Amino acid sequence: MTIYSRSAINRIGDIIISWDEVSSEERELAFQVLCDWRALHLVPLNTFRATLRRYVAGIDASGGIVAQRLKRVPTIFDKIKNREQKMQLSRMQDIGGLRAIVQTIAKVREVERKYRRSRTKHHLEKVRDYIVSPKDSGYRGIHLIYRYNSLDRVEYDGLYIEVQLRTRLQHLWATAVETVGFFFQESLKSSKGNENWLDFFKLVSALFAVKEGAEPHVEFQHFTQKELVQMLTKFDKDYRIFAQLKNIQAIKSARRNPKLTGASYWVIETVLNGDTVVKFYSFLESQKDSADLTYRQLEQSPECKSGKKQVVLVSVDSVSKIERAYPNFFGDIAEFVAELQQILAQNERW
Repeated sequence: MTIYSRSAINRIGDIIISWDEVSSEERELAFQVLCDWRALHLVPLNTFRATLRRYVAGIDASGGIVAQRLKRVPTIFDKIKNREQKMQLSRMQDIGGLRAIVQTIAKVREVERKYRRSRTKHHLEKVRDYIVSPKDSGYRGIHLIYRYNSLDRVEYDGLYIEVQLRTRLQHLWATAVETVGFFFQESLKSSKGNENWLDFFKLVSALFAVKEGAEPHVEFQHFTQKELVQMLTKFDKDYRIFAQLKNIQAIKSARRNPKLTGASYWVIETVLNGDTVVKFYSFLESQKDSADLTYRQLEQSPECKSGKKQVVLVSVDSVSKIERAYPNFFGDIAEFVAELQQILAQNERW
């Protein structure tokens, strides 16, 4: 296994910024080094995932979900090329990401407390509390940023792992943003694109926060729940948001599934071409390198570069929870829409 210095990784970041100005040979080498470095995060991810699964099992055994993923190359490119301030690629904190989804904010806080009180050798670098202070986009959740400590394996030492803690509603919101962004080819997750969609998701975030007994983003804090619901009703009337969401739901999703039993890793490939075609590629724990190779090969396809294809390498605690952990890769917003319809029904009762 090649060991890259942090300065070498940062040079790849510089190449990404100047991507259109460098030779095809430089781009090919940079892509391979980036993918090699990204793959290193699988070992720290597995370490953290074992702990997270144990915590979630003790707190929300029936409803909790634990999943992990390696950040997609297009997302890495977008984050590096559009950074507001200089970010070194070697210090990007969410190349390796873990996610826990539990039912309530109280359970999110309990998982957070267990992590922060644990006697781990890995360093808790930063805590981002987007429940107390939601992002301007409306995103809510808790992010714990750890720096992995390895005394005997220098290639893993110092790698960053991000642990995301979300409630079910926070997860439905975040994955709906990604789903809508993919289908309309908008960078909504990065707060770019159609202003109506961006404003809609901000409003829905506020409604979900109120439903969970939390404070919404500051711009919505002076509104009552009834007023927020009325705003959503008017928003739908003006922009036919629900009709557009139902159009996404109506797109058929064809799944091409190999045998998934016993697999530890899955590459999910979603192609937007009229219908949505979702393919699985499954791998055993011993086939981790093959999973990563498939991931990087699929990411080099023209459809992936154009945004018409999404590919991700994930690991989930059971096959049955893949779609719940990553509904955006299946074009699945049914549960999100059901929550909104329930909220709108309140307006009719008031």
